[in-house]
Amino acid sequence: MLESLGLDAVQEQVYVCLLRAPAADAAAVAARTGLDPGEVGRALIGLEADGLVSRRPGRPRGYHAAPPDVTLNLMVLQRLDEFRRVQLAVERLAAEHRAHGPGASGAEPVEAVEGAAAIADRYRQIQRGAREVSSLVAGPAVVVTASDNTGQRDALRAGVRYRAAYERATLEVESADNPLLLEEWAALGEEMRVTPEVPLKLVIADRRIALALPRRQPPGAPVGLVVRTGILLEALNWLFDRVWATALPVPAAMGAAPDGPLSASDRRLLALLLTGCTDQAIASQWGVSMRTVQRRVQRLIALAGVQTRLQLGWQAARLGWIEPEGAAGFEGASGVAEVPGAVEGSPRV
Repeated sequence: MLESLGLDAVQEQVYVCLLRAPAADAAAVAARTGLDPGEVGRALIGLEADGLVSRRPGRPRGYHAAPPDVTLNLMVLQRLDEFRRVQLAVERLAAEHRAHGPGASGAEPVEAVEGAAAIADRYRQIQRGAREVSSLVAGPAVVVTASDNTGQRDALRAGVRYRAAYERATLEVESADNPLLLEEWAALGEEMRVTPEVPLKLVIADRRIALALPRRQPPGAPVGLVVRTGILLEALNWLFDRVWATALPVPAAMGAAPDGPLSASDRRLLALLLTGCTDQAIASQWGVSMRTVQRRVQRLIALAGVQTRLQLGWQAARLGWIEPEGAAGFEGASGVAEVPGAVEGSPRV
């Protein structure tokens, strides 16, 4: 328990023994603890030097333990001070490396990493010491599977913030041989969203270093890029921010996962929305409540992987759910995009 303060196992046992009651000499401590008298003598010398034990000439005579709430707390503060000095030294060395290491002359420091083992090692290095990790996830895993990702588990338990944007197709093809373990990550605190697609596999630590892998690997060993600074790193951060901003939380997206193509009623609902019909008008035509219409619109929004009705029209055309010219139904007479149903009695989604 006290090893982190510099005490060995014998010293700790002797100190705890004296906390319970003083002892006349080393032989008495040895008798009470069952330790070797020679080891006890050496332990007492070290404890005296650290101020944890003192010898008193009065009554009761012999060795007395110093109060732990004073002495041990002081030792803890001293160790913390040492750790702070080491941390400052590391920060100075890191600053010197950034100033004089690769990329100091203005060139973009990009490192090509080849082979699954080398990429996995870089991935662990990137996670180690990070305060925030952002990632774009697309399957299948070629380097580190969710089951083998012990570094992320340890980091999440230590309070590191993780944000992951999963490609929808990756969630739909999850298998027993390569599970994503979404429930486990969520329980540990990972923030997760779903997006229709991602252009590459990406991990960024503290916005300062990134590991990028192409969606389609060349034949042979996998290849990745480690980016530490420069324009490319800024572009990768920008890319993640844009994907994250338009992605949906996993529960909402998965709750709307399709069993197949859009039904005829789904397409009819889209067509009515694109013509500018309000929710109330659609409900009247169909003979259902306005809440039912809003629930079905919300499902379509989640299914498209977007967040607003305006985005739904664009994405529906992009996915081939409607004829491309149908998206013009979102344009008003002024040419400015309007959100259908954004009138009294039909709240915006």
